[in-house]
Amino acid sequence: MAELFLSYSKHNRPQALDLADELRVGGFSVWIDQGGIEGAQNWSAEIVEGINACSTFILLISPESVASRNVAREVHLAFEKRKNILPVILENVPLPPNIEYSLAGLQQIYYHDRPAILRALQLLRTGLPATEQLPRRSAPELDDTFIRVAVLPFADLSQLHDNQWFADGMMDELIGTLGRIDKVKVPSRSDVLHYREHKKKSWEIANELGVRHLIEGAVRKAGERIRVNVTLIDTRTIEQLWGNQFDGTFDDVFAFQESVAKNVTEALKLHLTPQEKQQIETRPTQNAEAYQLYLKGKHEQYYVSKESYERALEFHEQAAALDPMFTKPHIGIASVCCAYYREYSKDPKWLKRAEASLAKAEAVTGETSMSLYIRGMIEWLKGDDDRAIVTLTRSSELDPKSYNPLNILGIIQLENSNYPAAIEALQKVADLVENTMSCFNLLAALSSSEETERLVQTAQKALPVFERYLLREPKDLNATIEKGFILQWAGRDAEASEIADLLFDRDDLSGQTLYQLGSLYNQLGKPELNLTLLRKAIKHGYREIEGMRNATFESKDSMLESEFKSILNELEELIEREAATTSD
Repeated sequence: MAELFLSYSKHNRPQALDLADELRVGGFSVWIDQGGIEGAQNWSAEIVEGINACSTFILLISPESVASRNVAREVHLAFEKRKNILPVILENVPLPPNIEYSLAGLQQIYYHDRPAILRALQLLRTGLPATEQLPRRSAPELDDTFIRVAVLPFADLSQLHDNQWFADGMMDELIGTLGRIDKVKVPSRSDVLHYREHKKKSWEIANELGVRHLIEGAVRKAGERIRVNVTLIDTRTIEQLWGNQFDGTFDDVFAFQESVAKNVTEALKLHLTPQEKQQIETRPTQNAEAYQLYLKGKHEQYYVSKESYERALEFHEQAAALDPMFTKPHIGIASVCCAYYREYSKDPKWLKRAEASLAKAEAVTGETSMSLYIRGMIEWLKGDDDRAIVTLTRSSELDPKSYNPLNILGIIQLENSNYPAAIEALQKVADLVENTMSCFNLLAALSSSEETERLVQTAQKALPVFERYLLREPKDLNATIEKGFILQWAGRDAEASEIADLLFDRDDLSGQTLYQLGSLYNQLGKPELNLTLLRKAIKHGYREIEGMRNATFESKDSMLESEFKSILNELEELIEREAATTSD
């Protein structure tokens, strides 16, 4: 029989199965009722046998489990049989007397703190109390100049799991709040989001992200009631530094966020400046419904598709209508319109709409780093690079920790062949978001310069980052092609060609992906394949004419050079026809 018995409510089945899988990977055998105990017609003999045979009884604590009569019977039997009992908190909840008595004096561990659960089980296996210490696997030794903390995706524990927009919104807001603090470095949303689907041990995540501390959380929304659980873990000592549960309505969400931010900074022993304290305490709106709509719009925006952009605009417009002084929806509208123009339509109406929304935001706050970033983006998309450079530089000066304006600055300078300026801006991006895929643009700039040795060293350092990502997301074809570029920059042309050839005949590639693949072939010295893919990319909706104008097409064959120019002219004419059709 199994060493561990896992008791839970059927409402928490996904979390229970996930924990059971990780415990098995950790070397433990686990008995778990796959249907959830409430699904049984009778409290079966099999369950009694499982409890009798186990050495440790794990109770997954949630509102549903402590209300379950069958779970209470399991706890009582485990207590009577003198089994080791390990309470694991999915949600903080008052314990009824019949369960509280059996758990009195026992260490309780949070569900998300998997290293602590495994450590406690190892101690119990050796016959030691779960509160004893074992040698701990630590996070990487990091310099003490910055506090490095990652905010992991919050779990949606709502019964229908239909509030991921709320869970992601809590994560995003906390990343933004902590990221603005001077002595803190926080990985971006894109660098942590995949950990929602790819569960790992805390120390593994810390190693991959180059951080010491992790913030984990879960949300539950039922009607107007919300519950938010948050924990802060030190992965070097495997200790929970702080944790709390907040209950209320959506009207209390800003108080939740403020309390979390303050408690986390106190636990990390950070001394905030008056300006940083004010940023934490400032509420963007007093209208909770407007804030909900804004979070839903932001959630849609991240899906990066034509349909999701349109849904995002609808949510942002509704939020702005409810509270015209709430600037984030105005900024959201402007951002989505810029993305739509860049990726799906060259109709100038999108940039005009972006400018109108941006003006509404600046009418409330004046110029901010974010508004200047969006304005610089608009100027760049209009082709006014000189003004865009000035505007984006001002944006970066107002918020030196924001990497977005620096990234666009670097791209503009790269497009204008100003390689030293491009490298300077993009190196700052790489320094702000370390050990992430954001280094790709820096590599592109270095490849166009004469800094060959630096290019090879940076490519070799970046390669493991991309390889780890692709182990988690093997279907991300754009990242696969970027890995091909990095291999070529590192001097491994044969491996880069192998990646390109595997993708060449696929018929499911988007226009953007086809363009990227063609560029990789061009870099590998195969311009004829680049031209084939350029034509295919245009047929599949590729319209980024500026990217093609600024691309370096390398061929000693004058006919191929002429064909490239012909393709460029055909794309310009196509964009003009499409714009005329739209305006009609």
